[in-house]
Amino acid sequence: MVNSVLFKAGELMSSLSAALAQHLIDGSLPWDRSVEFHIDGFLEKYTLHDSLWIGLFTDCAYSDTAVAVICFDPVWNSSVSTPTSICADWPLLFLRFKCVSTIHFSGFRDIDGNQRGISGVDVAHLSAEEVRTVISDHYGASVSAQHFPLIDVLALSPDERILPLS
Repeated sequence: MVNSVLFKAGELMSSLSAALAQHLIDGSLPWDRSVEFHIDGFLEKYTLHDSLWIGLFTDCAYSDTAVAVICFDPVWNSSVSTPTSICADWPLLFLRFKCVSTIHFSGFRDIDGNQRGISGVDVAHLSAEEVRTVISDHYGASVSAQHFPLIDVLALSPDERILPLS
């Protein structure tokens, strides 16, 4: 399977185990154990605030999905994982956006090797079948995706156990 990788592939390998990175690239993450949310319902229960970007990955050759990979801040999301200030102990969050029609990057610039922390997420309802989700970081950059409003969400512990989401 051919994949387009947005953001730096080297950083992906340093943030994910080789096996997990391979599952992401070949599309074999355990999506059958994910939870489906309407994007609004997910954001009512959880926040991406202060979580850290790992990357956004799309299989543009075979699929119309995009997967956001994020180090999920447990301080703000203590129902998923024990709060800790050590980023290496944070769970990994995979958000699979379906029926993606547009992806747009804005405001990215060199930030001297700092990790991009997420400041917020905004969702605009374009129709009953399409929303625009904009994920902004603390440095003024944003990623915008137009997609179907239902997303698949998967959270993994640092040792790659699936964490329960409700």
